[in-house]
Amino acid sequence: MTDNFDAAILPPLPSSVPQEPRSPTAAAPKLRSRPTTAFMTRSSVTLSRRAVTREIIAEVAAPFKKIVGMEDKEPPFSRRKAAPYCRRLIKNKYFQCAMFLALLAALFLPDFWVLADRPGNLGLDIVLSLVLLMFVFELVVQSIGLWRTYVNSFFFWMDLLGAVSLVLDLSYIADASPPADEDAVSNNVIIMRAARVAKLGARAGRFTKLVKLLRFLPGMNKNHSDEGDTAKVISVRLITALSTRTSCLIIVLVMIMPLFSMWTYPEEDWSTRTFMDILEKTYNRNPSRFAWQLNELTHFYDDKPYHPWRVSAKRGQDLLQNITEQLPWVAASGRPERAKNNVVFFSKHLVCEFNFTSPNQTDSLMNVLLLVVVIIMMLSFSLVLSNSVSAIVLRPLEQLLTQVRQMASTIFQSVTDMALVMKEESMKEDAGWEDESDSEGEGGGKAFGNETELLEKVVQKLAVLSEITMNKSVVDPETMQGLGEGDRAVINGFQGGADEARWSRELPEMDKMDSDGLHDAAQFETIINAQRLMVENAGLSLELIDSWNLNPLELDRARNHAAAMYFLGPHNHGIEFDAVVMGNFLQEAEHGYIKSCPYHNWFHAVDVTHAVYRLLNLLVAETYLSKEERFAVLVSAISHDIGHPGLNNTFLIETNHELALRYNDKSPLENLHCAKLFGVLGQPKCNVFGSLSKQQYAEVRKVCIDAILHTDNAQHFTMIKEVQMLYEVNSEILDISHQMCEEDPDSWPTTEAMECFRVPETRQLLVNLFLHTADISNSMKPFRICRIWAWQVLEEFFVQGDAELRLGVPVQALNDREKVNRPFSQVGFIEFLVSPMIFAVIRVFPQMDALAVQMLQNARTWQKHWETDNKQYPSEEDKKALNARIMKLEQRYRTCLSPPL
Repeated sequence: MTDNFDAAILPPLPSSVPQEPRSPTAAAPKLRSRPTTAFMTRSSVTLSRRAVTREIIAEVAAPFKKIVGMEDKEPPFSRRKAAPYCRRLIKNKYFQCAMFLALLAALFLPDFWVLADRPGNLGLDIVLSLVLLMFVFELVVQSIGLWRTYVNSFFFWMDLLGAVSLVLDLSYIADASPPADEDAVSNNVIIMRAARVAKLGARAGRFTKLVKLLRFLPGMNKNHSDEGDTAKVISVRLITALSTRTSCLIIVLVMIMPLFSMWTYPEEDWSTRTFMDILEKTYNRNPSRFAWQLNELTHFYDDKPYHPWRVSAKRGQDLLQNITEQLPWVAASGRPERAKNNVVFFSKHLVCEFNFTSPNQTDSLMNVLLLVVVIIMMLSFSLVLSNSVSAIVLRPLEQLLTQVRQMASTIFQSVTDMALVMKEESMKEDAGWEDESDSEGEGGGKAFGNETELLEKVVQKLAVLSEITMNKSVVDPETMQGLGEGDRAVINGFQGGADEARWSRELPEMDKMDSDGLHDAAQFETIINAQRLMVENAGLSLELIDSWNLNPLELDRARNHAAAMYFLGPHNHGIEFDAVVMGNFLQEAEHGYIKSCPYHNWFHAVDVTHAVYRLLNLLVAETYLSKEERFAVLVSAISHDIGHPGLNNTFLIETNHELALRYNDKSPLENLHCAKLFGVLGQPKCNVFGSLSKQQYAEVRKVCIDAILHTDNAQHFTMIKEVQMLYEVNSEILDISHQMCEEDPDSWPTTEAMECFRVPETRQLLVNLFLHTADISNSMKPFRICRIWAWQVLEEFFVQGDAELRLGVPVQALNDREKVNRPFSQVGFIEFLVSPMIFAVIRVFPQMDALAVQMLQNARTWQKHWETDNKQYPSEEDKKALNARIMKLEQRYRTCLSPPL
């Protein structure tokens, strides 16, 4: 009897997981043969973890970027093609050297040209024009190569201003304006102030170019993604920020301080003006003394850095004859070499030209010295800041973060992969558009390295692990409060209280088939054909065996024996044994089960062994479990309840049963099963481990004992927590493995996941998990089988309840046949016991998703059976409450389908 699951509530099964047939005769997938070695060589993973991680992160971040208006706009094709070449050019040392020389030329060459007293500016203009073109070219290259981090950054605007200010040093542009006529020249204070402002502007342009020099300062050109070393990254960032601001402050002070004197009365040498006035008055009043006066005035400038070098008549003026004979007067030093050193003054009748070569050279020399002083100050302060930051920040922080890495590596075995994933996310491929980590802009690159992110993830994981560890129950308090007394009693019974020692020994090294195993493909083929023939001769089909539709209760003794032989066959683990010995072992194991037990009988043993066989194949256990471990868990499955009396541990302890006294109330039934198993194996004719070495036998015995002891329901929630912790510690690896399994099931498990599963403690956890999951797997099988086994286990509970009534001891929850509603009890069993386990498991093993879906279908079917129960017809309020519980269960399933990255 089956019911269709509401497609609107739960998503359909993945296409890679086939729906199970509903009857033994229904079609089922064919048997997938296994390789000859203990570990399969999985097909190569076509997608790298880096690509998968980036794709997932991009998909998650896309809607948020759209909301805040930060969509990743595709750049033009031409720019996208040119960007990698531009970035390589920017990093080229010859290009950087050329730009540094160009910057020095822009800073010092105009002043050196004046100091050299070159007669013309043609050569200077050619050089500065080339420098200007280099600046513009550099601006374009950086804008293309580092578009996102350079454009609109501090250095972008400084580079732009530096390139524009260079235009002021080009004589063919600066001298393009027509000269002022003689009538416009005066000693007006406003004009003098304007001249002063022009001089300050020229100086500002020069120092704007100096800002470009900041990129060459110590610590400015380091790669910010240096192996994710947070201390170094913080140090570089801090040095860059402080050095930039300090250098800019020095430059601004040099530029701004002179502005405060701009509105004061300008200082001016009035001697040139007085010189012209005296000559003009001498010409008008006493022309005969003109020559003497001219000689006296020229001697006045003997100790001055500037002097008149020529006096001539003003054009268009008719002078006296004796004056005309004396003009033009030319000094012995002659005219200045540079036209800009020639300063002309006018009077009504005369023109006087002064040689200002020495003042202009002095001014240029002071400019050069000022630039040198500023550069020295910038370098000095940068070095001081670098040393201070290293002493105050870098070294202590390096020690701290080194301890963080060491502690993280001891806490989490996957911390190396976590760091690698974050490093890969932060790295940019050369061909990618985001490779702009070398940008000097403050917005470019990550501000800190990966240790801070690693530390954040470590803290988050510690919080999750602490919550898992401290939480005594996987059932939330609100749900627990709404349960009946019987349901709470069942959950408390499953939680248990025994503290088991951790299984911390080293298992044998993961090995391939050796001389004790299957040697070659031919031998493997022979064995598998013999196993198939045995199954077919017994009247079974491999399609039925390799599905979840097999029900041992529907098979006779011979078919169950053949099925058990097939499950334990060497093709499933790689260890050879004598078929006769295996037959004897199975017979003795069957005789060890009590036939009168409705549930814990031989049929249950075969059913659990079948489930373990299916899990080992479905979860590709040969890639991470050794052959001894797989053989041990199959042997443990067939005998995990051997000798079970049909009474639980609580009953044995309450009644002071002989088993409880023998095993000190610690898992008396499970200890009994272990003792019974090795009692059977102690018989030479039944010792299926006889082919193992002494060391192998010792290890297999430990695995069997640990696995069977963990079938105690008191270990149930402890095991759930261990699985949850396994996922949380390795979530990055397992999430990526989960994603790749959805895209290509044959790619699971990934190499990283296999390494995670091969850890000794993890391997023993998985062995215990496989057996325990198989032991409670009836609720995850097709409802027809689920219902049959539910009736069997409830009948066993009721038999114990009858015994408890006879003995006068308290009747345990689910044991009172007069009070327990069978369908309702199964919903609770699924909700509180089975679902927490399977929801934790599917995050580690995504292939288990089909079982989770079937479990939820069964819960809905049990709900319908409960609602139509004529004996205890539920109220509408009870129906709504149960429906809400199942809906909450379905929501938890959806959450498990999409674990956060």
